[in-house]
Amino acid sequence: MDVESYEAAGRKVGGPRRACPDCRGPLIYWSGYRRFVRGRDRVHRIWIRRCLCRVCTRSHALIPSFLLVRRYDPAGVIGAVLARSVSGIGLRTVAASLDLPHTTVRDWRWRFRARAPVLAAGFGSLAVALGGAAPELSATPEVAALEALAGAWDQARARFGGSLPGPFGFATVVSGGAWLATNTTPPWAGLLGGRWMPPVPTNDGRTTTDAN
Repeated sequence: MDVESYEAAGRKVGGPRRACPDCRGPLIYWSGYRRFVRGRDRVHRIWIRRCLCRVCTRSHALIPSFLLVRRYDPAGVIGAVLARSVSGIGLRTVAASLDLPHTTVRDWRWRFRARAPVLAAGFGSLAVALGGAAPELSATPEVAALEALAGAWDQARARFGGSLPGPFGFATVVSGGAWLATNTTPPWAGLLGGRWMPPVPTNDGRTTTDAN
């Protein structure tokens, strides 16, 4: 669903029942909260469902694929900004073309630059796990992260068909909305009852597979 359809559904928005990403126990719907999303013409107000695990009692927000954790703008907009800026277009030019604050765009780029090595490793591993060959990636971490994401998305589309969201929505799905989060150890989410993202190196040399 796009943001307009999601907003129109309100509290009636549905979704598959997932296993708890912490203990794999059964999740039940457990209230939710309102969240604002900046659109092209206006600000959207959408309902985010929360689930509660019957086993470990932890709660989890069901973030739609067009959003990121604690980000006001849609994933597709953020991804497009990053792709254009990484290609060499100045941040002020990109921000002005989308009527976005320069400071916001600059923060996205700084965060992406810090996360790029881990994202490249994670998405590259995912491409292989989905049946692809090990991707040949650029020596520039930010470019490599985008290349690895494109490779993983292509493999996912070949395996699951064209119903998947675009590349940056796909990144949201497999990372639990955390691919541009502020924590230094990115969690990789499970999908369709399994763990899509294999263990990837963290900034301190450990590996991680857990989701928020």
